[in-house]
This record gives sequence, C-alpha cells and structure tokens, in this order.
Amino acid sequence: MMSITSLSNAGGPAARQGFKYQDHVAVSFIFKMLRDSSYTQVECETADDIVAVSYCSGALVNEYIQVKTTEGDSKWNWQEVIALDGIKADSSLLHKSLKCDVRPGLARFRIVTKRDVAKILEGFKTELDKRVLPDTTTTRGKALVKAFKTFASPQKRDFAYWAKNSVWQVYGDVESLEAVNLKALSQLAERLGNRPNFTQLQAIYDEFLEMADKAATANVKTASSSKIIHREPALAHLKKLLDEADDKSTATSKPYKKRPDPFLVEFHASTEEGLLHSFSGFDVKYSLKKWRHENFAKHLIEWLPEFSLKASEIVNILAHNAEAILARSISTFSDSDLPRDRLIAELILHAILRSRQNSEPIACKVFYKSAGKLSEFGNAHIVQIPGQDDQLWLGLARLIEANAMDATLEQICEVLDETISETVLSAEREIIISLREPLHHQPKADAFNQALHRNSPVDDMLNVLCFPILLTYDSEALSSGYVADYINNLKAEIETHFRTFTTQLPENIKQVKVMVFLVPMESIELLIKAFNARCEKLEELQV
Repeated sequence: MMSITSLSNAGGPAARQGFKYQDHVAVSFIFKMLRDSSYTQVECETADDIVAVSYCSGALVNEYIQVKTTEGDSKWNWQEVIALDGIKADSSLLHKSLKCDVRPGLARFRIVTKRDVAKILEGFKTELDKRVLPDTTTTRGKALVKAFKTFASPQKRDFAYWAKNSVWQVYGDVESLEAVNLKALSQLAERLGNRPNFTQLQAIYDEFLEMADKAATANVKTASSSKIIHREPALAHLKKLLDEADDKSTATSKPYKKRPDPFLVEFHASTEEGLLHSFSGFDVKYSLKKWRHENFAKHLIEWLPEFSLKASEIVNILAHNAEAILARSISTFSDSDLPRDRLIAELILHAILRSRQNSEPIACKVFYKSAGKLSEFGNAHIVQIPGQDDQLWLGLARLIEANAMDATLEQICEVLDETISETVLSAEREIIISLREPLHHQPKADAFNQALHRNSPVDDMLNVLCFPILLTYDSEALSSGYVADYINNLKAEIETHFRTFTTQLPENIKQVKVMVFLVPMESIELLIKAFNARCEKLEELQV
C-alpha cells in the first residue's frame, strides 16, 4: 500500500479557496477505483491534485492527475501548454505534470480540463489501452524532448515517456461532470444489486464529494493518512449507503404498480359514458368446451398475498421469505370469521378492481374488525381515472347460488341504504384511516385526502365515493354447460339482473356512483372446491 512520501501543503488546502471542480474529478476516480479492483487507493492533493494508485500485471502504477479549470474561449493549444510561467525554468503545464513523477513504480499522467484541446493535442484524448503507437502523441513527445533536452522527472523519465503515458481528459463544466459521475454511480449500484432512486443517488454522490473534500483539505503534515481514500473502506461505505437507500425505498415503495395478468374476460358492459349506475359482465370462458374453474382458482391464488397482507408486508417479499409470506396470506384467509364463499367473492372483486380499474387497495379491510364485527364492505380501493377526481371504491361482493339472486339483491340494497348515514360512513372512514399506508400509494389529490380526514363532513366522502358491487352467481344460461351462443344468452341474463337491481336501489343511493360487476358461473360449487383444494396443497407444502 502506498503512503505519502512528500510532505508539503503547497498547492493544497490553502489554494483551494472553495474550488470544488477538483472534488468532482476526484470522485470520478473514486468510482473508477470501486469499479476496478486493480485500484487500491485515490489520493487528494498529495504528489499531484489527484493520484490514483493501481497494479498492472503485478507492477505498481501511480497515475498523476492535474485538474485545470482556467476559463477561456479558445481550446488548449501547443504554445499554451509549453509556455513558461514568467521567467521560471521548467514551469509550463507539461513540466509540472512530469515533475509529479516522484515515486518508484510505473507512472501514468492525466490532465483534466473543462476546455477542449486543439487538433495538435487531440491524440492525447485517446486512452492508453486504445492507442496504436507510433501516433501523433509520439511526434509530440519527440518535439518536447528536442525543446527540453535536459529535463527529466525525479524518477529520471523524459518527455518521450510522458507523451507515451499521458492522457488529456475533457470533462466540461461541473454539471456535465456530475452527470457522468451519477451515471457511473448508478451502474455501480446496479452491479451491487441495488436500485436507488435519483434523489438517493444524489445524496450518496454528495457523501463522496464530502469524502474527496475532506481528503483534499486534510493537512498533509499532521493528517497525511486522511488524504488517502482506500478502496475497501470506500466500497464498504458505498454498500452501506446503498443498503440504507434500499431500506428507505422499501418504506415508500409502491407495491401496487404491478399485478397478475387479467383472467376474466369482459363480454358486455354499459355503453353510455358518465352513468352513475353501470354494469360490466365477465366470463370465466371455456377451453375445449370445458368450463375453466380450475384455471380460475389458480389465478385467484395469485392474488392472495396482495389481498391478505398490508402494503408494508408486500414490499418486503424477498426470495428467502416468499414461502413464509404465502403461508401467512393463506393462514389469514383461512382463519377469517367470514364464510369461505364470501371471502372468495371478495377476492374476485379485488382481482377485477385491480385488473380493470388499476386500483390501489387499502389492504386487509375484509379481515379488519371494528367494534367487534367485520364491515359489510370487504373491499376498499383507491381509483384514479384520467380527467376525474380520485375516488374511493367501497365494494360489496357475493357468491349467489341458484335461485338466490332476488334475495341477495334485496339484502345488498338494504346494506347500501343503511350505509348512507353519518354513523356508518364515519365508521368506514375510521377503518380506512387505520389501515391506509399512504407512503405506499401513488400521490393523491388534496380533495381526496381531505375527504378521508376524520374531521371532514361525510358529504366530502360521498363526493369521492363509488360502490362496486360484485354478483358472482350460478347462471341459468350456463347450467347446461357449453353451447355455441352462450355469450348472447349471458348478455340478456346480466341485463335482466342489472335492471332488477337498479329498480330496487333506495332513494339515497340514486345519486351515488354504483358499478355492478356480474360474473356468471357454470357452478359456484366447482370453483369453491377447486380453490379450497389449491389452498390445502399449499398449506401441506408449508407443513
């Protein structure tokens, strides 16, 4: 490991005067070191503005990096880089670069500038491993040796060596350099298995800027070790910062942006836009003339974790705990006080709302007890519709056996009638407030958030409210199995059920948005058996 051998503060902390461009350049080499294990350390304000130490085929390499930020409208030209500083001997930019060669081992040189270079210097912009010698840099080296015959570095190397081992790097202004560095940091994070957002990347970048600043401003005589940034501690620090960013991301990540592909197929719906009361019909469909209840049961299982768990639990699903999470979701489902048919109905409504409306559920409402009892509304979802205010959808769901449709519709209308009251709506709002995890949802409009505030009048809640009603029922049209024109029969059937439902709606619901989803079944019993069988298999696997 290299240590600092030349103790001098000249050109160091006293000369910085708040100049930060060099720190950004230093960070670029720190990131290069973290990406490439052949590098061992980066130094700030030691033998040169920056020194990057690496090993090449077992040989020690010191890369001396000068940062020049002089402003000007013209490109760096030959006369400018060899011009002496007044009458001082060996004081040109290139002399200063070669003079930095003070250490044993191989030497590399780099000049970093904001301004571009003239054509005569362009050959130096090519990285060493991409050069084919002799080239224009060889010619420049010969000219330098001819002009400064006796000049050599402390390690006895001349300008021919310098030209062969020197790179001129143009980074542009601070904004351009920072953009390059942030991209490098993002690629580093991806290689390490992390995906910080831009704000987190910027915060991590700022920490490394501070690291470079502290190294550059440390006193070389009293705190020389502080001027060296070693690879292993810097890499450990980066991993720590990235892991902390991941933890923060988990605390605010949005788990409802992705979802299983839809299974049910919409075959009929209200055609008029803006209706307060509308309907949609969904079909399980047939495959080779066999009703797809097994496939549908499998699809519903895919929704179980999202349906049964809170957002904060879903975002923590990882490879090592996925099995335990699935077991917990099945356990939550199986231990519920609600009958299994009602739970399956609520799960179907959840899947439809997520697939059709791209909704964000307020998790676990179907399992939450208030005042010792479960709510009639097992689904509560937040729906954003382009051009409209954010909406709260409070859902009722039922599996309806043959010949029970009329009684079920009457019961649903009674529940809706009782809901439009200060007491019930306030109670529902309290449940939503207690279960909602806003950090895990997409940002919502102020009007929506105000409607859910416990001190707001329930009228505000009614303004954003929609009641999605799921009617999953034993269909007379499907009772005899597959027939070629069964879809036409289903269309007529669901229109009849929807008309029956709307004629029974109580007065206080007629000005509230209601969306009815109808899912005709060949056999509810077959679906329940298939679903239960899959749950039992998964529970056996857990055991």
